[in-house]
Amino acid sequence: MQPLPHLEQCLRAAFDAKDERHPSGISLASYFLRAPTRGRRRADLQADLLFPDSVGARFGPEAIALAMQPESWRGCPRPRPSVPLANREWLAQGALALGEAEGYVQMWALLGAVAELEEVAHQLLGPRTPRALARQVLHGVGLRGLHVEPFAALSVRVLKIAQAVYAAARHAGLDHAAAWEAVQDRLWTPHPTGRRNRAGTEERGAYLPSLVQASSGNARRRLRRNAEAHRTQDHASALLARFAAGTGGRLWPWRDASGRALPQGEVELSPEMAGLCFFVLLTRTAAERRSRGGPSGGLSAPFTDAGFAASEWLPDRTDDLAIRLLTAGAQEGAARGEQLDALALLVRATLSRDAKAVEVSRTLQNLGIDVAQGDAPAMLEAARERLPALLRWLEENARDLLEKDR
Repeated sequence: MQPLPHLEQCLRAAFDAKDERHPSGISLASYFLRAPTRGRRRADLQADLLFPDSVGARFGPEAIALAMQPESWRGCPRPRPSVPLANREWLAQGALALGEAEGYVQMWALLGAVAELEEVAHQLLGPRTPRALARQVLHGVGLRGLHVEPFAALSVRVLKIAQAVYAAARHAGLDHAAAWEAVQDRLWTPHPTGRRNRAGTEERGAYLPSLVQASSGNARRRLRRNAEAHRTQDHASALLARFAAGTGGRLWPWRDASGRALPQGEVELSPEMAGLCFFVLLTRTAAERRSRGGPSGGLSAPFTDAGFAASEWLPDRTDDLAIRLLTAGAQEGAARGEQLDALALLVRATLSRDAKAVEVSRTLQNLGIDVAQGDAPAMLEAARERLPALLRWLEENARDLLEKDR
């Protein structure tokens, strides 16, 4: 059982704001309006599940009926327009509306309770669950992924449950301490869920842990489907083939005076060469993030401008993707070491303004790539102009192939 002092304060403040017409106090849920559900029924609280026989005998049917009666609660006086999204901003807007209507004591109590629930939900997802993954499954996969963040729906559900139990306990004549104990019992102690297992016996479960697991289930499944859909070798091969057959000819930075792509030495790019190039660029990105202490230490300007300082491009994920692209481009055999060395040299020379054309030309010739000494400066200058566009294409198109659920 996790302590929830902010939720306790929030419930007490809402109930103590009662009046003669509204003996249950403030209905916090009324400040969180949602858009129409396109015909789907939005489940509300069920008294028989929320108050099993053992609890009902303690509170009495009159107290429970009063707490479950909508008219006994004071709702939002100026309902906000329905909005299609339920996210953290939506929760904050509801808290602000509560503060304007009821006072900022209630607003800060509600904000504290929401932040507290988020921290507890992270812990309930498992101590070994990375915090980044916990945030993904609680707050949605992406801007266009889930229209309702699981945590927002979870927060409102917990507030409804806790308020109903707290109000019923207070209507039954219990003091604050006893009413809060009843709320904790409802959230953490196993109770009948109204369902039966395969053996035919009634299932039992604590509300809060089961609600967290249920709310994160959809996001977990979506993450898994996305990962499975974008991690196959076929997808990596398709990315390389699309680049080589399409924009690669325009974006390839290194070409000699006759227009041949270096270090391949041919006009048309091959998927193998694209895989070698992407391997060198991605491992360079990962190495810079490690050696410089992350994006705050500063990546090379072309990598930063292309978006590789984003949190998705963690070094381990980037290295993993680099290896998968390298092997996808060399499916018929091992990658050619001399071309890999040549590409690494070209990348270093392109990023460094201090690179000497003589040394670059000599090293390439030692690797079997004929580049005249006089052509090297112009080749590197043209490469510096094209490299940012290549990096932007790589960041935008390879992002979906990252290992995102580790």
